[in-house]
Amino acid sequence: MDKKRFPVFYGGKRMPWATGTAVRGAGGFVFLCGSEGRDPDTDEVVEGMAAQVKMSLAKIKDRLEEFGTSPDNICHMWYYVRGSEFSEGIENDPKWIEAQKARNEFWLDNGYPDLVNSVPGTLVGVTSLAKKEMLIEITAIAALPPLD
Repeated sequence: MDKKRFPVFYGGKRMPWATGTAVRGAGGFVFLCGSEGRDPDTDEVVEGMAAQVKMSLAKIKDRLEEFGTSPDNICHMWYYVRGSEFSEGIENDPKWIEAQKARNEFWLDNGYPDLVNSVPGTLVGVTSLAKKEMLIEITAIAALPPLD
């Protein structure tokens, strides 16, 4: 499967995200439902943005593996960050900055250094998520390996 990410440049500077991912030769795609920092055994939300991001990504990693693919094959991710107002925009919000750091740590700690700041994504600010303690929800689309 051939996969290529296309970078974004603003003011002559390469941005830490991509415009998209082209996938050739995939055996299909997996469209995951939203993943959040809720313990699947207790339904309790873990405390703090970093913990919620890492739990959400761990669920995404596990779900992708259940479908026969891996985080390496993620094509696009959506990040829904809860807040009442983003006066400076979401990308400058301390919660999002903490979420990015936790996301990058998770990918590095789990053997996916190529995913640090490289998966095309969409960042959305929302006023509410499924439970009031939730700070972020993440969803993803990934390619499946080619069928033999």
